[in-house]
Amino acid sequence: MKTNLTLLFLLVLLSKFASAQNNWENEHIYEVNKMEARVASYSYKNSTDALEGDRNKARVKSLNGIWKFKYTAKSEDRPLDFIATDFNGKGFINIPVPSNWELQGHGQPIYTNITYPFTPNIQDPNLKYGWRGPQPPIPPKIYRDNPVGSYYRDFEVPKEWNNQSIILHFGGVSSAFYVWVNGKKVGYSQDSRLAAEFDISAYIKPNTTNRVAVQVFRWSDGSYLEDQDMWRLSGIHREVLLLAQPKIAINDFYIKTKFDANIEDAKLQIRPKVWVKENKDNLKGWTITAMLFNADKKQVLDKEITVPVSTVFNERWPARDITKFGLLEADIRTPNKWSAENPYLYTVVLNVKDPNGKIAESRSQKIGFRKVEFSKKNELLINGKVVKLMGVNRHDHHPTRGKALTREDLRKDAALIKQYNFNAVRTSHYPNDPYFIELCNEYGIYVMSEANIETHHLGSYIPQTPSWTAPILSRVYRMVERDKNNPSIISWSLGNESGTGPAFAAASAWIKDYDSSRFIHYEGAQGDPNNPNYVENAGFASNNWPTMANPTDLAYVDVISRMYPDQSQLENLSNSAHIKRPIIMCEYMHAMGNSMGGLGEFWDEIRAKPNLIGGFIWDMVDQGLTKTNKDGSTYYAYGGDFGDMPNDHNFCINGVFASDRIPNPHAWEAKYVFQPVVFKTADIANKQVQITNRFAFTNLDKHTIKWSIYENGKELESGELASQDIAAAASAIVTIPYKSNLKNNSDYWLRLTLHLKKRSFMGKKRISNCQRTVIT
Repeated sequence: MKTNLTLLFLLVLLSKFASAQNNWENEHIYEVNKMEARVASYSYKNSTDALEGDRNKARVKSLNGIWKFKYTAKSEDRPLDFIATDFNGKGFINIPVPSNWELQGHGQPIYTNITYPFTPNIQDPNLKYGWRGPQPPIPPKIYRDNPVGSYYRDFEVPKEWNNQSIILHFGGVSSAFYVWVNGKKVGYSQDSRLAAEFDISAYIKPNTTNRVAVQVFRWSDGSYLEDQDMWRLSGIHREVLLLAQPKIAINDFYIKTKFDANIEDAKLQIRPKVWVKENKDNLKGWTITAMLFNADKKQVLDKEITVPVSTVFNERWPARDITKFGLLEADIRTPNKWSAENPYLYTVVLNVKDPNGKIAESRSQKIGFRKVEFSKKNELLINGKVVKLMGVNRHDHHPTRGKALTREDLRKDAALIKQYNFNAVRTSHYPNDPYFIELCNEYGIYVMSEANIETHHLGSYIPQTPSWTAPILSRVYRMVERDKNNPSIISWSLGNESGTGPAFAAASAWIKDYDSSRFIHYEGAQGDPNNPNYVENAGFASNNWPTMANPTDLAYVDVISRMYPDQSQLENLSNSAHIKRPIIMCEYMHAMGNSMGGLGEFWDEIRAKPNLIGGFIWDMVDQGLTKTNKDGSTYYAYGGDFGDMPNDHNFCINGVFASDRIPNPHAWEAKYVFQPVVFKTADIANKQVQITNRFAFTNLDKHTIKWSIYENGKELESGELASQDIAAAASAIVTIPYKSNLKNNSDYWLRLTLHLKKRSFMGKKRISNCQRTVIT
């Protein structure tokens, strides 16, 4: 009896402990009542609006704007009564949403590269540690006062949304948050860079005012997975939307475009998921239809392809093998192919029709027909052509808005990338706003989409801890589910600087089974213990080895990825007998200060070696934040300028472009090295130059080449060459038809520039740098 009482007492204590554990300090709870991940699409009333794609005509209501807000420095002091519908707002002020609350005057921005800001005793000025940080904290506990931001606002649901499902959408919240509607708890979410959506239909009061309340915790166990080299900023930093959709609707869809062996004809395959909240037992007559439109919004198919809603909703899955993917399919003859040089986009319009044939809902998706693969030489092939990735790493950053970028900000970034001859971007180190990916589809930018996972301070501890496998997998598969239909994304990256372990192997296996059309990247997958040439516990020292490899990488990644090799290490990697995969530099050059001087030499090596497929410069923009001096002047602040501890000083000022997007000097170096056409002296006596076309797909007859002759810096004459039929990856000797008589006692220059024949999103016609060739 006594033993039983003791056991009962222990069970009661354990129960109390379990109930007292905070969700934000428990890796097992990373979401509650959150909807499944899905593509970023909108519900339209008709196919015309869906084809146009203007979301202002969709069932969307923005909740961006002014919210009521209260900042609390300690989670223990956070308000609990503000969720009530009759709360009077006492102690709350106004704050714009989206925004980071530190940049609105609440709390402190912190810039740190490696060290977790919630490390024990980290604010002790006497704490001594090296660049790798002090002894890291033990997850999932937060060892620092945890600030909380409490938000609420009122809203009304449009009357025409009556009897429809209502979805509450948060584009990004850092780092963990609860949400209530009309005083009732709806759910909880982590992962600050992916959307969190909640079905709030049961919480809404029609034809009256409703209230949404949100409580955001600056730190959470999820923060252990978000240790990126960046400003640590908090709050609702991406858009908040109300989305409506009918009770029978399309909730998600996966679109594949598969080419034949000759990369000529293709098959369009669509697998929709349906949202059925009524008539589950009587779906007879309900259908889903699809039509493909070209860039001119003309129908490509002779007729709509169709599938019954009941077939999708009541699908039976086989006990062996797997079901057929394409619930909707069509053969497409010789489609225009998508690439960075020719970003041709089609539009798929999906309709849900009732038994009378009336459209209940339409959705649309821009798609591109393109194929990503590697050759036998380990070259990167896009649509069968060799492509080198001239990439840049990109953080979300604005000098006054922090992580809360506008759509205009995102468009400027995409245009800037193209203007300076970059053709690729790595979304370091988290999924970007889906609108930025749409822009990459539109502008023609190859994307390595990276999961919001970095545990730099802890290294590989977390991916080797079984209890963390689920939250890691969640961040990976939610990224893939959201962005799976985008042609610009050619690679999935599992995260950054988190060591390796079974959790990453599991994440890679999930992607490989779900989406085999893109290559998998993860730089942390270094060292193969099963190889007889492996050196145990080489660890960080391997970076000093001639090949930077031990002796190769684990099998779950498709490419060998390295950071900051010198030129000899890159060459040794490409020649290693142990490395049988393409090689990419996910970070190199480090554009800090007077840097990037060796970029041209790196690219001489990359262009010479088939298995070197390119890399991504670190990084795109100086991460400076606008700060005002006592005298009223402003400057771009870096780590420590806000009294932040820990901080890594000016290590965040390492962009190709300044914080305000003005090009740093090395931006022009990048533009020159990455120029798509090269002009070199051939036979000056006969006025001849060699023109080399570096494009992978584009003939130079699509462009205009202009020339000028200068004497001692003064232009003598200029002109335009006749159309040059020079195929992609080919060269030609061309005569420059100048008439000037060149004297022996002067310096002469020949200047050649490449221009687009038509203006584009880049705003300027010239896409190659001015090049000068000495001709005397």
